[in-house]
Amino acid sequence: MSNKSQLNLNNIIWLALGIGLASFPHWQRLPVWIPLLHLALLMTRVLLPFKLPLFWKKQKTVINILRLIVMFGGVFAIYGSYGTLAGRDVGVALLVMLAALKVFESKSRRDYYISTYLGYFLIITNFFYSQTIPTASYMMLVIVIMTAGLINFNDTEQQLTLLQRFKLSSTLLIQAIPILLVLFIFFPRINGPLWGIPKDAFTGITGIDDQMSPGTISKLVQSREVAFRVSFEGAIPKQSTLYWRGPVLWQTDGRKWTTGKNESDQRMAPIDYTGEPIRYDVTIEPTNKKWLFGLEMISTLPDNSYLTHDFQLKSLEPLRARKAFSLTSHSTYKLGTLSETYLERGLRLPETGHPKTRKLASTLRDEFHDPEAILNAALNWLEKGNFVYTLQPPLMTEDMIDEFLFDKRQGFCEHYASAFTILMRAAGIPARVVTGYLGGELNPVGNYLIVRQYHAHAWTEVWLEKQGWVRVDPTAIVSPGRVNEGIESSIPEAIIDIPLGLENNDAAIRVWQRLRNTVDMINYQWAQWVLGYSPERQKLFLQSLGFDSIDWKKITALLLFFLGLVVTVIATYVFKKAPRSTDPAKACYDVFCKKLARAGLPRKSHEGPVDYAQRLSNERAELGNQVKSITDLYIFVRYRSNHGKLAQLKKAIRSFTPNKIIPNQS
Repeated sequence: MSNKSQLNLNNIIWLALGIGLASFPHWQRLPVWIPLLHLALLMTRVLLPFKLPLFWKKQKTVINILRLIVMFGGVFAIYGSYGTLAGRDVGVALLVMLAALKVFESKSRRDYYISTYLGYFLIITNFFYSQTIPTASYMMLVIVIMTAGLINFNDTEQQLTLLQRFKLSSTLLIQAIPILLVLFIFFPRINGPLWGIPKDAFTGITGIDDQMSPGTISKLVQSREVAFRVSFEGAIPKQSTLYWRGPVLWQTDGRKWTTGKNESDQRMAPIDYTGEPIRYDVTIEPTNKKWLFGLEMISTLPDNSYLTHDFQLKSLEPLRARKAFSLTSHSTYKLGTLSETYLERGLRLPETGHPKTRKLASTLRDEFHDPEAILNAALNWLEKGNFVYTLQPPLMTEDMIDEFLFDKRQGFCEHYASAFTILMRAAGIPARVVTGYLGGELNPVGNYLIVRQYHAHAWTEVWLEKQGWVRVDPTAIVSPGRVNEGIESSIPEAIIDIPLGLENNDAAIRVWQRLRNTVDMINYQWAQWVLGYSPERQKLFLQSLGFDSIDWKKITALLLFFLGLVVTVIATYVFKKAPRSTDPAKACYDVFCKKLARAGLPRKSHEGPVDYAQRLSNERAELGNQVKSITDLYIFVRYRSNHGKLAQLKKAIRSFTPNKIIPNQS
């Protein structure tokens, strides 16, 4: 098939199938008109040339007009849908549309190859959104199909069956896996992504933020998305001690809390650690934020991180990919402060508002002069106040703090933490809000904790002169089960993901949970060893294999050595397994060469059929015409795949009997 020859229906169907399957996962993420346009272009290219031949005679003019309309109209429509032509989502939308447009205009071999390469690139773009095992498995299937399409395209005589094409495509993929593994293990890792990530790559990510207002955390509790996973060295601590510290909030306007202006201060206040250390590994999901989460209180830090003055663990760079790191914490500790300035920040209140709360604080301060006594009295008042812990608190439209403490008395953890912190400040005790997560879901299959978004929590820290900053969780006073047993006892089963119909079937629930835990364990290991294969993890893995003092030069040398070794092993295996004469034309030509070799005219290793024939004509002129005729037949049969003249080639070789060369006796 020449470069300009027309593609047939079989070629187009394979091409449309590969492009369609590669773009299919994107359809749910795109405006509905883009998948419809994509399908219309593919189906038009499949059906139009064969169903409307008269129309297709003017295909050049019609295609050019349609192509311009679709191309420019599609670009303007995408700009209208997204408001920009930059970013991950826009780039994928453009690629999905233009890949289908390229199939629509494909006519030649060159067009076919370009469209196929676009399909391979479409496969890669799916990993911008998901790097899970199902995504990787589906993409490998699409690779097999697209490669089978290439094999079909080059099998011009259609000698291979459909099963043989898929078998050959799968074999090529399997042969590439050892090379892929060597590249994955030994290719030098760098910190951060290989290219810049568009700003829209992290839209839709939920999680703890550096600000809190009514409903912020209760909305998170509606999500069972994984925040991070934790593996402990030794026994897992009690649920009531699993406070995963996140952003610390200092400033409030009465409803909304923020970190304030000095949140970027990287200096760490003094801290005294006591008790036994707790060592554990954390694998956190991408958030595009800088904060990390660790058990209170962290004593050793991972690389490229620091503790702020209020003991918040932060990364130097936003988390744009899964990150695995190791931590050590102590459950008993004493937190200090840097200066009186920070204590003054912990006393600031809005100039107006909360009159009832201020009055209660004044009463407590007048009755109990010692800050610790005031704190205990406030907790006692809270315990006896008939407060209710609920995911769906009533709407509070006026002064949220007074309305919550004295009227509604129903709320979630952010209501209790916010109101109690303001009460403490009004009583003259420095206080701040700490957000993060509480508890975790045990996966018994892998013996690790899964901390989900519905474990989000907020609590208060108060400053006591002799004790420093002390954690006080007012939610624990109102709902002890939330702290001691976990939030699972307080939220609907639909959020925990128990399928409909299994709520009252204990045996079915156990089977379901076992299956779910097994799947999560597999995903966890995938995240640890594939997605989380960082420079640190690569170094540790190579050291476990006995390679000490690893640097990028040694890793590069190891990569080249093992890559060469694998390629050599694969090549040796393939050559040994390959049949010597699978092509009947080649087998006939081998017989022809053997006859000439017996006549004293062996073929040299570097000679092709044409060069060999030319040399024979020069050395034995009487054989010239016969040798040239057989060589031309051989080339025609083998390289033009014209097996109709194979019988003629066999007959010519059978009748060919060159005389043996008699050595010169002189």
